[in-house]
Amino acid sequence: MVLARTPAFTPLAAVTTLPAVTGEHASRPGHLARDFLARVRAELQTRHEAGEGGLALVAAYTDAVDHLVRFLAAEATAHYASRYARINQRCAVVGQGGYGRGELNPSSDIDLLFLFPWKVNPFVETVGEVILYGLWDGGLVVGHALRNIRECGRLAQRDMKVKTALLDARYLAGDEALYAEFETKMFEEVWSHNPTAFFKEKLAENTERHARAGDSVYLLQPQLKEGQGGLRDLHTALWMAKVKFKVRSFRELVTLGQMAERDVVELEEALDFLWRIRNALHLASDRHQDFLGFEQQERLAPALGFPPERPGVEAFMRAYYGRAAVVNRFSEAVIARCVQAEPYRRSPGVRVIRPGVRVQGRTLSVVNRAIFERDPSVVVQVFADAQRHGVTLAPATRELIRDCLALLAAHHDQAAVAAAFLDILRAKGHVDETLFEMHKLGVLKTVIPEFGNLDCLIAHDPFHIYTVDHHSLMGVRELERLRAGEFATSLPHVTHVMREVDRPELLFLGMMFHDVGKGQGHDHSGRGARMMRDIATRLGLNEDETAACEFLVQHHLLMSHLAQRRDMHDDQLVIDFCRTVGTLENLHRLYLLTYADMRAVGPGVWTTWRDSLVTELYVRAREFFARGVFEAEEPASRAGRLQQRVREAAPAATIPALEALFRTMPDSYFLSTREESIVPHAELRRQFGEREAAREQPPVATQLEHFPEREYTEFAVCTRDRPGLFAMLSGVLAAHGLNIVAARITTSRDGVALDVFRLSHEGSDIALDAERWERVEHTLRGVLRGEIDVEALVESSRRPSRFARPRRPVPTRVEIDNTVSREHTVLDVFTADRVGLLFSITNCLYHLWLEIHLAKITTMVDQVLDVFYVTDHQGRKIEDAARLDAIREELTRALEADGAAASAQAAGG
Repeated sequence: MVLARTPAFTPLAAVTTLPAVTGEHASRPGHLARDFLARVRAELQTRHEAGEGGLALVAAYTDAVDHLVRFLAAEATAHYASRYARINQRCAVVGQGGYGRGELNPSSDIDLLFLFPWKVNPFVETVGEVILYGLWDGGLVVGHALRNIRECGRLAQRDMKVKTALLDARYLAGDEALYAEFETKMFEEVWSHNPTAFFKEKLAENTERHARAGDSVYLLQPQLKEGQGGLRDLHTALWMAKVKFKVRSFRELVTLGQMAERDVVELEEALDFLWRIRNALHLASDRHQDFLGFEQQERLAPALGFPPERPGVEAFMRAYYGRAAVVNRFSEAVIARCVQAEPYRRSPGVRVIRPGVRVQGRTLSVVNRAIFERDPSVVVQVFADAQRHGVTLAPATRELIRDCLALLAAHHDQAAVAAAFLDILRAKGHVDETLFEMHKLGVLKTVIPEFGNLDCLIAHDPFHIYTVDHHSLMGVRELERLRAGEFATSLPHVTHVMREVDRPELLFLGMMFHDVGKGQGHDHSGRGARMMRDIATRLGLNEDETAACEFLVQHHLLMSHLAQRRDMHDDQLVIDFCRTVGTLENLHRLYLLTYADMRAVGPGVWTTWRDSLVTELYVRAREFFARGVFEAEEPASRAGRLQQRVREAAPAATIPALEALFRTMPDSYFLSTREESIVPHAELRRQFGEREAAREQPPVATQLEHFPEREYTEFAVCTRDRPGLFAMLSGVLAAHGLNIVAARITTSRDGVALDVFRLSHEGSDIALDAERWERVEHTLRGVLRGEIDVEALVESSRRPSRFARPRRPVPTRVEIDNTVSREHTVLDVFTADRVGLLFSITNCLYHLWLEIHLAKITTMVDQVLDVFYVTDHQGRKIEDAARLDAIREELTRALEADGAAASAQAAGG
């Protein structure tokens, strides 16, 4: 076991039920093993439910499996010794991996090594078969190897995985002298062989594993074993400690003076809790399970003694994060001691950067506690020193900082502390790394107690993957990545703004505290802004700087809200936004904060599509600031100027079609359409006219325009307008698996519809699949001719799936905004994502006698926010309160029924 070789535990009662060794069970070991392990599992369940700790249950189960392995080995020896009396019977049974460490959870795998002195023989093979068949028949998953000592050494020297497995070796049964010889050889020839290469590989494995399973302790759905702060971190630290210090457990590091007793005690308490969670996961699923998802959290929290429902789950996860942080901190400390250079007094190259603070190589160290006692602000200054010199804190210095947090909190000269903290934010790089380190050691919440409110705080939505504290610092990391030019090619616009922004420390502060008001009721933005003002004042910022930070927190959601949910071609909306923003510098910072906030939510949230939306709003607002006049231009005037620009640039052959388009399309079309798309749309309208004149059925023309750099395709449809047309079109696209992210619906003065859909490329190759588009057009014509029922078409696309994963329920909510647009009523529809959702909504709106003019679709994991700009059939806003209530109620009812039906059908019900 990582803590000690023989932890205290109470053996399982089932152990006493094994019979005396007679050799009679060797030929049929499975029946006995099955009965024994069934009793073991039942007792594990009972003791776990009675509240037994994780350490004790793991040790008891490992002991029970040890008894079974030893019994089977003894039975095999007793039965077959006489049959193979003439051959060498020396053999040792050795546990490896987690079993070797003595760390078996109820559904853990077993890894055995059958050790022999020279050549494998029938006796060794037969003993191995008896043990393996018994364990397999008992329901255990068992891996095994048969090797002699020389083979073990040779393999371990060239295969790091074998070497790692042998580091966990533990004697179980058989020839003890042979095992002692094996252990001596491993110590002399393997453990000490090329430790640098071993450390390098283990650190690389750590990095790759964290990238795959989770690069943070504070994931909302963590991996108990493979993620950061998981059990594998401890295993890595132990393997490296065994090679470096020749120890068998972490407790031996205390004897060597490498770790403090309190650290091991703290780790023991953390492991007890984490193993209790893992025991619960294994017992509940009856399989190897390490994923602590939302569903598992809700089930386990009350079972582990926490209150029911959300408060209990939050308390449970805070307890988990606290323990995982201990594992992370302890593992990092051990690993650092394994790879660090010799102490500075023995090596050259020491730089004294302030009294008592020294840098050697890549490490900064503080000589002793007295440095912090004389001036506690040095606790913060050493982070600035490490940041400036590009070095890490020595393990002993990190522990010293944790010991001196109370001194820092009580320090009378908070101005010096604030100045040191601002120096960190004003540095030219490594701001994120420094803040993460300060947070990990508890310094951040000591300097600014409000940040402590975010510690392990859970965001209650389906798309954040981190706790609020980690999300806030991840936002700072995203800004630093921008500043370093990491996305200069893929995101040139936002990169340029980041490099040019004035006083980036204000942006970092806004990012750190944009969610500081969360967890204390509604309006977290307003409450957070007031808290931000207090924080900025204590840090000594002037009024302009304070107001800038306050603005960012107050309005950190505004740009995302407008870009994704509102019509950015509405001049008045952009003007109102500019008036709220106030200054060009505020605009720059809000743009950057919006980017970083969305990137820090999790992978895939900041898409090329969202980048184009937010950047479009930023550019439009910047144009108004450049003009210096916040006044909307008359739509007819703007449309006329745009038409003239298009006319002057267009080929002569297209002018007749263009003039026809100019005569028939409303001003709103020209104000919301990219200039380069107007000529193609004129040609599309001309094609429709020709087909209608030729009496084609149906008279329809379509057009594709791919934008691979923006990861979307525009699909334009021109046909004679009819009631429910938009619902038909969205149903056809949904049935073909196309992801609509926006749509604009325009009807000309002579009754011709020009509907333009933007279709996301994410997860598909729609820009390249010509056959797919032929099928779409074929279906579209069938629907418009009345040959295909679009409702039935959408229903058939909701195929049952054997692999449908359970989802957190997403309630349906409909909000109505009659203030944001002068001409339209705006519907915000929140509901669970599903196939054909847009068709279901638009079909309902059609039956409510509403005309759709603009649709914007946002999908975040399993939740969708669809926005519709609508009017009645006379083109008027919906003003009647009773009618608005009826729209809300009917749309909610229809979507709840549709969601239930879709869920049942997708699950095969």
